[in-house]
Amino acid sequence: MSSKFDLKSACLVFLAICAAVAVGNSVSGVPYQLESHRIGVCDVQVVLDQIPQGKLLTAEFNALKNRMEKDLLEREKAIRRLDQEAQQLQPGSEGRREVEKKIALSNAEAIWLREDFEKEFAASFKTRRDSLVKIVRDAIEEVAKERELDLVVNNVARGADFKVYVSVWAKPELDITVDVISRVSAKAGGR
Repeated sequence: MSSKFDLKSACLVFLAICAAVAVGNSVSGVPYQLESHRIGVCDVQVVLDQIPQGKLLTAEFNALKNRMEKDLLEREKAIRRLDQEAQQLQPGSEGRREVEKKIALSNAEAIWLREDFEKEFAASFKTRRDSLVKIVRDAIEEVAKERELDLVVNNVARGADFKVYVSVWAKPELDITVDVISRVSAKAGGR
């Protein structure tokens, strides 16, 4: 029985040593400590907002949106005028039925116009924005290679109603946002 106990103890000691060596090499491990990575940060939304192409895109879409909203408001005014006209006519009369048909048709056209506008606006904006994001990504890659960065993370993740800082803190020299803005702006000037 004493030999069983000794063998069992020896196996436990051996397993403990193997586990300690494995943990030592992977957690505080030499292979991971010898390799260093340079990480940069970039606020992509700030880049998109500041570059000439981004400002132009925003201005164009704001103008388109304003024009479409104005058209929709004019249609709504016309519908209200028709409604006022219908109120002055005798209920059930032929004239009132005609005006009510015009109102129904105008309402349907306004709904279709709004839906078409929203679809067109979203598709066009996404296409233009995607091409702009590609230009920005290329500039980020160029700056990252020049600075010998291994990884660039977006500094801020934004949603419709939230803002999350991906990098809590980074050395100012690791923030390449201004360099990316300069790079993309310079390319815009060269076109």
